[in-house]
Amino acid sequence: MNNISPDTISERISIKDQFLNILKNKLITIHFQPIVHFHSHQTYGFEALSRGPFNSFFYSPSRLFPYAEKEGLLYTLEKVARERAFEESRGISKEQKLFINLNSQVIYDSQFTPGHTISLLQQFEINPKNVVFEITERNAIHDFAAFRNVLNHYREQGFQIAIDDAGAGYSSLQSISELMPDYIKIDRSLISGIDHNEVKSNILEAFVSFTKKMNCEIIAEGIETEDELRRIIDLGIVYGQGFFIARPDNPIPSISENAKQYLNLFELKNRGKSVTVDISDDIILVQNGMEIKRQPASSLL
Repeated sequence: MNNISPDTISERISIKDQFLNILKNKLITIHFQPIVHFHSHQTYGFEALSRGPFNSFFYSPSRLFPYAEKEGLLYTLEKVARERAFEESRGISKEQKLFINLNSQVIYDSQFTPGHTISLLQQFEINPKNVVFEITERNAIHDFAAFRNVLNHYREQGFQIAIDDAGAGYSSLQSISELMPDYIKIDRSLISGIDHNEVKSNILEAFVSFTKKMNCEIIAEGIETEDELRRIIDLGIVYGQGFFIARPDNPIPSISENAKQYLNLFELKNRGKSVTVDISDDIILVQNGMEIKRQPASSLL
């Protein structure tokens, strides 16, 4: 016996119509959240975050993307979201990076076409070297060989790769070792309360040591307090994002006054101090948040 009421069926149809209308008319709103280089106080780049129409059932990405995946329309949604992100990113300077989320499941979609992104970049006059694809760690990668092939295609075109949500997903270390990302974004679950949690600090310290040997950068996500920011900087991390630094918004937001004040105080406090570098480390010179030179510390001997 079918116990689904007509009202429930009608509601489901209405929700699907809403979703299809979003895809058809590209009704995705994009908010940008700054990623800051702590020592220069400069905005290194922005993460593009997708939302459905304001006040709609699909405004939250926690509804929008799971629904698309359930309906077999995830790749179609990601294409629309990517196009809208590129379109809205025109206020970003050519020296800044644009971080775009890429769900690992889309490469298994029969509609997946790797050339679509490069044609969009040409349309909006964006250089691929300024685009970073964030591979979320909340979705397991079932075939690393196939996924590496896709990422190699993007890398050959100049794109960079980040592992998102590191520390919260299924297999962070495997994903990092298999995909060799340019950036590792540490999940909020490890950042929250790190200023008074020694275990989290130890884990993050291990990540910092690990990434030095891999020649990639760490970005701390979800920084919400001054104390969290202080501890993250103490651990040697130089990039981060979160509500304390700036909330996602459109037009593109600036760094919050609280974050600016703290970073200014941090700079004054540490100006003129010597820095201890292990002989096995690299020395990296940074200007306005961008790497301009790198050399092994051993070369100074």
